Amino acid sequence: SLGPMNEERSKPEAQRPRDTDEPGSGGPTAGPAAAVPSAPPELLDPKTEATVDALLETVRHLLEEENSRDQSFNTRGVGLAGFVGIVVSLSATLGHDALAAHWGAPWKGIVVGLFAGALASPVGSAVVVVIGVLRPRETATLGIVEVEKHPLPEYIYAPKVMNQGRIMGGLIDALIIERSRAGSKATGLHWGYRLLLVGLTCISILGFLLGLHDAKLIGMPHVGRTIQAR
Repeated sequence: SLGPMNEERSKPEAQRPRDTDEPGSGGPTAGPAAAVPSAPPELLDPKTEATVDALLETVRHLLEEENSRDQSFNTRGVGLAGFVGIVVSLSATLGHDALAAHWGAPWKGIVVGLFAGALASPVGSAVVVVIGVLRPRETATLGIVEVEKHPLPEYIYAPKVMNQGRIMGGLIDALIIERSRAGSKATGLHWGYRLLLVGLTCISILGFLLGLHDAKLIGMPHVGRTIQAR
């Protein structure tokens, strides 16, 4: 009869394995996504994605502010270094005139000390600014080792929130480094301005004393009166 024959033919067809299994069914082939662990339902919630988007945007905004702050410090450092060059030239010219004048005690030692301060303080300011502000340094950014993983399935098939969390962690590390570097540059500029102020004060006092000397009010040797006998 035809009944048993049809049953025999349909039996191998029912036992034939399927070409593709459903994800999560434990079949022999599940694709590259099987290597990525399933995400909790909370990570797929639109509210969670919106929160992570806001946090990531905040971190990026803070990092942009730190970069702008760093550029501002560099601009101030360049301006301060250029002004220091003018101050040093002025100190050398004024010091030459002051040391060439004839000073009496104790003005000679005072003039030498003021000239040394007027010359050393701006130079120290320039050194502090160059080392603390203008010295080239490495830029903080996402690690290249982490970026090289982006084409891999662990990133491609991962939920958006998980990828954003990893990127946010790298940006936060870069933000910490940039903020620490900006604080170091701010300290360098602070001491650079202080040393420059000391140099300008010494120059002002030196110029004031030199003016009094030219007016013959200080620094001239004392000449005693002599009485001539008739």
